[in-house]
Amino acid sequence: MIQESTLDSQNRVNKELTRARAELQGAGADWALLSSTENVTYVSHWETPNQYGPMSHLSYAPSLALFGVAEPASCLLVHNYYAAGARSQTAFDEVVGYDLVQLFAPYAKTSPKDNFVALLRATLGRHGLNRGKIKLAVEEGSLPAIVVQILAEDCPGVELLSAVPALTTARMVKTEREIELLRFAAEVINVGQKEFIRQCQTAGQSDWEMWAGITQAMQMRAARPLFVSGELVTGERCREIAPGGPVGYVTRPGDLARLDVSPRINGYWGDLTNTLVMGGVAPTAKQKLFKNAARAAFYAAADALRPGRRACDAFAAAEAAFAGHGLQIAHYAGHQIGITVNEAPWLIPSDETPIRVGMVFSIECGSYEGTAGQIGARVEKSVIVREGDPEIFPDFDWVF
Repeated sequence: MIQESTLDSQNRVNKELTRARAELQGAGADWALLSSTENVTYVSHWETPNQYGPMSHLSYAPSLALFGVAEPASCLLVHNYYAAGARSQTAFDEVVGYDLVQLFAPYAKTSPKDNFVALLRATLGRHGLNRGKIKLAVEEGSLPAIVVQILAEDCPGVELLSAVPALTTARMVKTEREIELLRFAAEVINVGQKEFIRQCQTAGQSDWEMWAGITQAMQMRAARPLFVSGELVTGERCREIAPGGPVGYVTRPGDLARLDVSPRINGYWGDLTNTLVMGGVAPTAKQKLFKNAARAAFYAAADALRPGRRACDAFAAAEAAFAGHGLQIAHYAGHQIGITVNEAPWLIPSDETPIRVGMVFSIECGSYEGTAGQIGARVEKSVIVREGDPEIFPDFDWVF
């Protein structure tokens, strides 16, 4: 596990909030009200829960992060089932909560909507957003209509502007704390990938059994249940880019197997891929071709991730490596990773974002025959941009 004392000290500094404030100030904002899971997590250090299951239906509105841009005030608005957890993690000054449906005694009748509206109005008033002219940065894609309505009614001097460009820029280069969290997420996957390598030595298991063992290994390393996305693909389905996860296929010696897995841990994501041959048998010439091409493309793209170059340069390097093996690149060559599993910049021809020290990418190179063939391979690891050579992690093996 990550040393809590280290994270505690980094939480108190909250360089992420400092960066967000600097970018928002440059955009002309006085206050910000963030509403997306990723950006609330980024600025507050609270692992804002993914909205699924009972809480997604009980919650009236998303958790909100309200903070001053030029002044130090910061406040999380959450429902009371989340409040204790938020207070234990956040670097914000305060957490305020509202009641949902009471699922425990005394089961008093309550209105989540009315409670949320009352809390929002009181919080906006307490911080002075209902007085004078204020430029408020919001996320137009996730801000609820009820919040816009309350702002119009209670804060007539508020002018809304988009927080998205500023937050995208703030998040582009990772802080030391973020890199530590990304390393831990990658190490959890590393354990899963090594379990995958062990499983591939023997054929005869179903892909469901394999997936269960892989995810169990990761959760044991994380010492907590995980939110996991991704897929395990076996047999001829490896010829396609994303055919979905386990289907009950029982593996045979010589089958390809591909694990592309992405857990969310402490609010940050990992995303790593390997392609192997089942049963401990030697790969065919075509299997070796596709795997070797994917690996060559990965290292070419990684070498192109140097300060001053562009995201599209890494794509071009990967594309050229595939072409050198007589294959075509099938999709982007990768993406940055952080509080979302797939974030800007992307390694695609149209992305000319300059590469900077401290960016963290998941380089993801693959080529596939498609439904007319049988073969496909993809590899993926994380890369930190440094002043010199890029740093590649974690250490699971790609060799067939």
